Amino acid sequence: MEIESFLKKSEGNWISMRSGHSLAFKQFEEVISNLNIKILNANDYRIINFLDKSNFKKKKPICPFEIKWEGNSNWQEGNAAKELSGSSLLIPIPHSSNKGIILRSLGYAEKIEAISNFNFTSDGTMILSTEYSQTIAEERIWFINKNVRCRSSVIKSIDSKGIFQTSFASEIRCIS
Repeated sequence: MEIESFLKKSEGNWISMRSGHSLAFKQFEEVISNLNIKILNANDYRIINFLDKSNFKKKKPICPFEIKWEGNSNWQEGNAAKELSGSSLLIPIPHSSNKGIILRSLGYAEKIEAISNFNFTSDGTMILSTEYSQTIAEERIWFINKNVRCRSSVIKSIDSKGIFQTSFASEIRCIS
């Protein structure tokens, strides 16, 4: 699998149901989200600006994209369920046909800019590994068929490699 074909398969609107297990807090969380994945033009001003302020401005991105999400979590904060929303620009820069990095305007485990390493297994699963200031996130994304994909993640401490959180999501494409 190559990054461009994987992203073209991912483009569109998805309903995601994610279950997360916070081992540190002994909590279970359910999140239902609407995801929108949109491939952007490499000449999009947001992509150019992001690359200009990075150490990768001379690199050629392949299939930059944006993910937007809106969801609800059953993790109680006070008396109300937590609402989740946001967006992130992601800019893949391949090193070979099936490996490279992805620049992220907003990380998965820590809400900061991040760089993920990606590679694909022989069955087309994308593996992302992101080292943040305090944690490491490992994500796997794969397709069951063209309209169903799955994601799993593990977030662990950068120092002790102790596991903080695990999650699994099944995502179904919205077909109009």
